Amino acid sequence: MNPDCMACQRLRLMETRGVEANPFFVAELQETIAVLHDHQGFEGWTVLLLKDHVEHLAELSLARQAAIFHDVARVANAVRSVLSPRRINYECLGNVMAHVHWHVIPRYAAPVDPDPKRPVWVFGAEYLECGSDAGRVTALAARIRAALR
Repeated sequence: MNPDCMACQRLRLMETRGVEANPFFVAELQETIAVLHDHQGFEGWTVLLLKDHVEHLAELSLARQAAIFHDVARVANAVRSVLSPRRINYECLGNVMAHVHWHVIPRYAAPVDPDPKRPVWVFGAEYLECGSDAGRVTALAARIRAALR
């Protein structure tokens, strides 16, 4: 773990306090921990954090990369079954958080989704940093978790 990494800090916090203390927790999977994104402007937006600190996907063996994508696909299927979005966007970035992680972002029809054909990153902070209701997050995480079983 890297003490300066936001993802490692979040993983450590869940480890020390228990996942039950984190309403955003969805599931522990083979290679990743799935959590709902802090902001739910796109309901069901889930982030999968690699359990150990690795900054570049290419540093992992192909077998681990495949296992991670298996986790991603499982979460996407669960999100689709629970929320029925029109599309799912899959993104593994690293520009802001240098820790291997995947975004599983459900996309909906307009007007729910302001512009379903554009990547979410083009929307302003006022849209992307909308927060989330604790009660809704807890219930949604439970629904997605149940769909993973």
